[in-house]
Amino acid sequence: MRNPATISALALLSLLIGTQPTWALGDDHPRRGLAIGGECESCDFSDKNLAGAIFIGANFQGSTFADSELGGTTIVESRFTDTEFTHTRLTHSRLSGVTFLRADMSDADFTGSHIERVNFSAASLEDANFSETQMAFATFIGSSLEDAVFADAVLSQANFFRSRISDTNFRGASLRGANFTETTGEGTSFHNADLRGASFENAVLDGVNFTGANLHGVNFTAAVITDITGLSKDSIRDACGDEATLLDGGFELPACSQRSHREPNNGDGFRFGWRVSRGGDSAATIRLEADDGRIVELLSGNGAITHTRGGGFDEDSLRDVAAATRRDIERAARDIRRAQLEQQAARAEAERARTEARSEARAHARIEAHAEAERAEIERRVEDAQREQRMTFELDGNGDHRIWLTPAPGSAPPAPPPPPQPDH
Repeated sequence: MRNPATISALALLSLLIGTQPTWALGDDHPRRGLAIGGECESCDFSDKNLAGAIFIGANFQGSTFADSELGGTTIVESRFTDTEFTHTRLTHSRLSGVTFLRADMSDADFTGSHIERVNFSAASLEDANFSETQMAFATFIGSSLEDAVFADAVLSQANFFRSRISDTNFRGASLRGANFTETTGEGTSFHNADLRGASFENAVLDGVNFTGANLHGVNFTAAVITDITGLSKDSIRDACGDEATLLDGGFELPACSQRSHREPNNGDGFRFGWRVSRGGDSAATIRLEADDGRIVELLSGNGAITHTRGGGFDEDSLRDVAAATRRDIERAARDIRRAQLEQQAARAEAERARTEARSEARAHARIEAHAEAERAEIERRVEDAQREQRMTFELDGNGDHRIWLTPAPGSAPPAPPPPPQPDH
């Protein structure tokens, strides 16, 4: 393991049983109650058994937990930015306030876990398993979810903005209020999923299965979704869109209303609670809870959060927090867009190089073919000359021009001159 000296607060186990943390002793089977925290960047926890461990306030940026056993763990207010969790088991774990920004979590298993306020933005989650998980305010902005499984999961206010969801399985999942804005992909299944109040604004999807899905209040504004299975006029009668919406099958949707939260319809009201933390690592949260039980929560940054609830909140502070949160979201969106543009430029450069290589190969093949044709023509002419008893002469200095001297038909070749006679 690298950088063990940067670890702090690993001592809960030693306080309980009077021993060192077992992983520090090289034990792959830690005892129950192992607590891990502090700073440990670029550390190696690969292929370790950390089942049942507790991570509190930990920072493991750039570390690896590949192929490790983390089933039944509790992870609270910790960071795993740029960390590797490939083939890692996190089944039946509890995660709260955790950041997995840009982490590689392909083929990770979260089955049956409880996940709250966890940031998976820009993470690689190919083949990850989130079956039967319970999630609240999980963020997957710009993440790669190809072949990921969310079967029978319950996701409250999940954010999949600009994520890639090819062959992603949401079968039977509860996705009420989920944000699929600007998502892309093909072969996605929402079979029997609850999508009430979800948004697919500007999504570009192909081969989507909506069989049995609840699409009440779904926003398809400017969405382009082709090769759809299971969609009918009855299933989308309460959905909405606009003139730019394109749903395969010729379905037309009413325009989405532009209701303001400041002037809710049908007498709906909101109760407000706000929590703010200032400092070097600040966090700002607004919690808006509607009278009908709907909840909207905006998060900005990380760190400890002081929660204040009830009436008499400061509207100016609330507006400041909302503005700061909006700036953070816009900044994240710009960062993701910049990364996408860089990827597009890299792909374009690679394609240009491939095109140039193909052009050079074709040009070389043409030159070789032309040279081969010229060699074949020369050989043919030589053979013809030999058959016709022609004498071939090359002009000095120019191998491309030749002359032939051919005897007249039926005539014998000229007799050689008489040999010279000796003088008498």
